[in-house]
Amino acid sequence: MDMYLFGKISELFESIFPNMGYFSVRPHNLRFSAIGLGLLVCVVTIADVGAQDTARFGFTRYLMGTEVKILLYAVDSTEAAGAARQAFNHISELNEQLSDYLIDSEVSRLSKTRGQPIAVGENLWNVLITGQKIAQASEGSFDVTVGPLTLLWRKAMRRATLPDSVELTNALAAVGYGFLEMDANNRTVQLNGENMRLDLGGIAKGYAADEALKTLVKADFASAAVDIGGDIAIGNAPPGLDGWPVEVFTLNTENELETEKLTLMNCGIAVSGDTYRYLEYDGIKYSHIINPRTGYGVKHERRVAVIAPSAMIADAWASAYSVMAWESAISDANDRANVSTRIVEHRESGLQEVNTGKFLHD
Repeated sequence: MDMYLFGKISELFESIFPNMGYFSVRPHNLRFSAIGLGLLVCVVTIADVGAQDTARFGFTRYLMGTEVKILLYAVDSTEAAGAARQAFNHISELNEQLSDYLIDSEVSRLSKTRGQPIAVGENLWNVLITGQKIAQASEGSFDVTVGPLTLLWRKAMRRATLPDSVELTNALAAVGYGFLEMDANNRTVQLNGENMRLDLGGIAKGYAADEALKTLVKADFASAAVDIGGDIAIGNAPPGLDGWPVEVFTLNTENELETEKLTLMNCGIAVSGDTYRYLEYDGIKYSHIINPRTGYGVKHERRVAVIAPSAMIADAWASAYSVMAWESAISDANDRANVSTRIVEHRESGLQEVNTGKFLHD
């Protein structure tokens, strides 16, 4: 595990490394990163917090098929490393339960069952129950039963061709959140459709980030943030600061893409987009983001950023708003009180940006 150390940045230090410490939030297919992290091995202490000096520590590891970053403020480097190790271990455990890439994961075993209630663990239950609520609220734009389609499109992208139309029709028939029955009293899940396959890719990383942050908080490191491939769970503000600085895409006055800096605490943020991962066939680009209702990768060029009470909720809504029609996404985002959304799409008239909640400009 690589470790990089740094703390509160003075004006002189920031003039040399102006982006150090900022989470740069970009679409899922780009590796979300804190710009400058890992480029410098140093520690800058904060002398005005309590009797002991506090420093910011950073750790990174490759888990869940992506780069995971943990930032936290602490006095002791050994204790900081120990807490980060616990958080990484918890993420690894969650991956073993929630990944559909692992044939023996809990979710993969559940996908093999039909027509009978299956008792599931707390983590899988938490992800599925939240996923079902967002599936209903988004009218199926987000759907954890999309697995048959994602499996088909993974193969198609490797072959650089569209899925077979018959196979696509059959896969689409197996998708629908209504096929998933959940019993809260007994914490059981029942799959009632044929050829079903669960895919938690649009929600599990956010949940894992939330859970890793909880692990750090339990170890008394509440000023912390966890970034799993761009799904970021943010804890208390760093000592002496109003929150964690995060860079998010936006349009400037010339209607060109750039980034702006937000200050966030005790929330989650996620971004979805199709900048690089797509299949181009006969001049049409199909995103890796699959519309569960049509069976096809979305074709509009759109970036979505969502701030929510948790990274799991932000993750799922970012996926949902990536799929919805432009007008539907805007209407829903404006009506959703606990979720802040930014949508940038390349329309016929050019790039357009819509903001709600915390993304609204003063």
